[in-house]
Amino acid sequence: MRDRYNALLYAIGGLVETTDIVRKLFDGVVPERASEIESIANDYDAQFRLIADREGFNLDAGGFSAIQYTSRSMRQMWLFGYAGRQALHCYTSLIVLFKSFGTTLDINEINKIPDQAAEDEAFKSILDAVKDLSTAFYEDDFEWPVAIPDPEKGRPSDLERAAVYDLTCMATAYVFLHELKHVIFSAEGNAPEDPKDEEYLCDQFAKDMMISKIDQYAASSGYPPEKVRMKRMMGITLASAFILFATGRNRLAGSETHPPIYGRWSATVQDVNLPEDDWFWLYFSSFALTLLKYHSITIQPKIVKDYKSLCFDLIADLENGI
Repeated sequence: MRDRYNALLYAIGGLVETTDIVRKLFDGVVPERASEIESIANDYDAQFRLIADREGFNLDAGGFSAIQYTSRSMRQMWLFGYAGRQALHCYTSLIVLFKSFGTTLDINEINKIPDQAAEDEAFKSILDAVKDLSTAFYEDDFEWPVAIPDPEKGRPSDLERAAVYDLTCMATAYVFLHELKHVIFSAEGNAPEDPKDEEYLCDQFAKDMMISKIDQYAASSGYPPEKVRMKRMMGITLASAFILFATGRNRLAGSETHPPIYGRWSATVQDVNLPEDDWFWLYFSSFALTLLKYHSITIQPKIVKDYKSLCFDLIADLENGI
């Protein structure tokens, strides 16, 4: 498993031919569908190309069936994976307490908790680092944060950081699959008239490829299917959270070409077959709460009945707050 996940390391470093790298990534993240994804890529002559460094986040389907990405963009996603970990440190224990005691989650009261400001600042510092990497004139000009492992060192040995590594691989695979569907639409000439609908369908394609045959993988691997589903949905959550961050505060409500982020989040979680207090919902809720607060979006006081309902309540806060 570690060798498979090292595909992310290679993608970051650009050490070998990049189409093979991304296929190794799929083999590590969705082994039950890796051969199917490879066949699809071959059928549409999809190429995964590591392109020259440039500012910003660059991972998208270009012309001639090429899905282009930069080393800098892979490193941004790596950093953002640690924002997800910090979001758990910020709010997970509080959410659990609010649910256990039936008390109201009130962000204004949370702000009064000793050390909460420091936790929020730690989250912000990671996002600031992602921004600094994105806007650096040269990728090598960026000073890597001391507290975050260098991706070139591979999968960390401690469990928490290893989990971040795995989720980042899953999030990266999800984004590549999303772009692969754009290539398919372009090749077949049957993209929806409304580009916003195309975005939703690309999200759905990526999600389906990652979760629709989990039972098959679980049967062959011995892993409990609900645990596999939980972890993969957490990886998809990481990608969805990154989309919100990369979109920017002034474009969260959508554009002529992209749907609103709350719509994409809702579509992602609406049919997830996991218990209402599964760890996935807690991860999503913690991340959503931290991002909404980061963007100064009003978070309405609410009773935490379960983690799933909190997730949908926070998506509603996002919709109503932009």
